[in-house]
Amino acid sequence: MMANLAALLPEGLAVAVEKACGARITGVRPRGGGGASRDGAELDLAWPDGRTASAYMNHDVHKAGAGDDAAFLREAAVLRALSGPLASAGVRVAPYFASIPEQRALVCGLVKGEDRFGNLADAQQRSALARDFMAQLAALHRIDVAKAPVEGMGRVEPAEALIRRRIATVRETNSGKAWDPLIHLSLDWLEANIPDDMPPPVIVHGDAGPGNFLFEGDRVTALLDWELVHYGDPMADLAMLCLRMLFQGFVPLPEAFAAYEAAGGYPVDLKRLRFWRLLFQTGFARRSRYDDPDAPPPPNLGMNLVYSTIHRRVLSEALADAADVALPQVALPEALPGAHDHSYSIALDDIRNTIVPRLTDQQAAVKAKGMARLIKWWRAIERFGSGFQAAEKSELETALNQKFADHAAAWSAFCECVAGGSIAIDRAIILCNAHETREAALMADAMGGLAATTFAALE
Repeated sequence: MMANLAALLPEGLAVAVEKACGARITGVRPRGGGGASRDGAELDLAWPDGRTASAYMNHDVHKAGAGDDAAFLREAAVLRALSGPLASAGVRVAPYFASIPEQRALVCGLVKGEDRFGNLADAQQRSALARDFMAQLAALHRIDVAKAPVEGMGRVEPAEALIRRRIATVRETNSGKAWDPLIHLSLDWLEANIPDDMPPPVIVHGDAGPGNFLFEGDRVTALLDWELVHYGDPMADLAMLCLRMLFQGFVPLPEAFAAYEAAGGYPVDLKRLRFWRLLFQTGFARRSRYDDPDAPPPPNLGMNLVYSTIHRRVLSEALADAADVALPQVALPEALPGAHDHSYSIALDDIRNTIVPRLTDQQAAVKAKGMARLIKWWRAIERFGSGFQAAEKSELETALNQKFADHAAAWSAFCECVAGGSIAIDRAIILCNAHETREAALMADAMGGLAATTFAALE
């Protein structure tokens, strides 16, 4: 392998890939990969026996993405199984080549297909493709893991055990300076409402939906991004479809659910689905730690903040719905442009009109667009930040019936009341929603068309 090719990947990764694959890397094309949670690269590989292949590699060398080391091992295990021993199940995946757990790198063969379901204009094609995708989920869920557990995915256990472990894990991370009243309130509701009628566990993709499958015409060519795969309730995959639809369009959910059942999937249980939707949303809505110097850098900070902001606003709305709390209109005080507004505009124009059009490196273009989102956010903070904090301080003073020196003191007191249970739950949920609505308003320009996204109707 030439040194200039190795330099296109994180240090040591190229050597590790060649060792794991038993092949020489002859080409490297860095790409944005795995949404906002992973980087990626297309690789050309050549084996000593003369075989060649193109591959796609996701990697998360800083371990800043979704999941943990155990989740990575589950992902590699299920792809290895679906490419080999479980291939007869008919679940289409990119063929497994190799994995490097130390750098969370996964190498699979390139599969032909598009991933932009939302760009399809033909209604018949959309419906036919959606039916095939739902049939793929049904085929995955029909694999009998009680008889043939996937080697490397860990112990098969009831879904309730997974739920309680996830709640406990999020509670453990929701501590110290990172303690979050919205997460606390949501976990309390979830713990009190765990479903008691779940079927035996199945393989759950964990991140199923538009953007995470490739297709040609009306046929799925591969399910992608298995980093959240686990054993659990099949309704968890349908819940995750709801979350994916926050960011990418699909067919109406009742149509998708009918296709899933018609393909041999489990009966759709909307109550369980709503529970899983809230549980996943709570996990995704943990506050970003990107201002923490000890936190690993994300692959794309701009998009990470967009996703996090949307997840938090939607969580506050979904929790209110689950707890039957009516949310009032949130005050969003108007303000004049900030003192540096023109310089922000110049920087954005430079990125849009000069930098991005001249970038031939796809990964660099993705990061440049992420930087543009950050600039839009900083501009909004300068313009609206102080006014939003003043409005929130006033609301907190009314709710807690006391005055505070500043917004930080008011928010700290509110958190103490939520943690101690000394404020009514409905009032706390309303105040959390107001906070997240204002945070989302600051990010609105950076989010573009995603600014108003919410859960699609279930029925």
